Amino acid sequence: MRQSAILTALLFVLAVGQARGEAVRGAFPSPSVQILPMLVGQERGFYKREGLEMELVFVRGASTAVQALLANQIHFIFSVGPQMPAVWEGNDIILLAQQVGRPTFSLVVTPDIQKISDLKGKRLGVTFGGSTAAGTKALLELNKINPDKDVEYISLPGNEPKIAALKQGLISGALLAPPADYLAMKSGMKRLVSLAEVFKDTAFTGLAATSKTIRENPQMVKRMVRAIVRSVIHTRDNPEDAIQISIKVLKMDREAAQDAYQMIREALVPVPTEKGVELMAQWQAIALNTKPKRKPAEYMDLRFVNEVMAELGQK
Repeated sequence: MRQSAILTALLFVLAVGQARGEAVRGAFPSPSVQILPMLVGQERGFYKREGLEMELVFVRGASTAVQALLANQIHFIFSVGPQMPAVWEGNDIILLAQQVGRPTFSLVVTPDIQKISDLKGKRLGVTFGGSTAAGTKALLELNKINPDKDVEYISLPGNEPKIAALKQGLISGALLAPPADYLAMKSGMKRLVSLAEVFKDTAFTGLAATSKTIRENPQMVKRMVRAIVRSVIHTRDNPEDAIQISIKVLKMDREAAQDAYQMIREALVPVPTEKGVELMAQWQAIALNTKPKRKPAEYMDLRFVNEVMAELGQK
């Protein structure tokens, strides 16, 4: 009788362990629409369906997330560009899949700015070392403005400080991610350009891990890739559900959520292209005044995402 009770208890513990799934930790750069598929995966149970107990960790600062990944404190990062400087120095980070294939930023400016050339001699808000600095310089360079001589930068980490600086006239423009761009426009600023319309194939957010993790636990990695692929497809094919999740999790109002979703819907593509990764690499190189030291193919592993797409009947 006692043995039976012990066995029953043991089986219960094992069953609970199985129900909970394999513990997995992933770091994301900012709570914004750029990682909406990742959030959809959590809200709609795509990780659990793959037997993964996902813990999402907000880590401000690319270098901190990269260090945590390399130290095996987390299993995945949900970004593409921020880890590239570390990749170029030989660090072991591999891109596995994509969430959003366009930058989600808008260049928001004060009312006196009519065109990008008006920004010459002005102050712009950026976050040094982040995607806003890279994107700002790439946009200026594309419009024949010297990003290192024709403007002045003020480092303002986060969206709220940038909006405050715009309102106070301390800066004339800044790249803002949804819903901050929408909130800034409601306060009297204006969207001069959406980067999603300018850089249409740019690997912006994704899924990355170390080759050590891939080598030691390929089945877990494939399950994670499958969860992300399903999340991206669900986000793309179910606009109303994605908007509702934006409202719930990102605390957007409905108009802001709709505006942000329309910006990214066409870019919800789970398989990154080498061209798209190369464009993101160019962003990072411009921001750091350097050149990419490795080709995208050297730090991309699309075996899992291609297998999953075939299994799901996706092209």
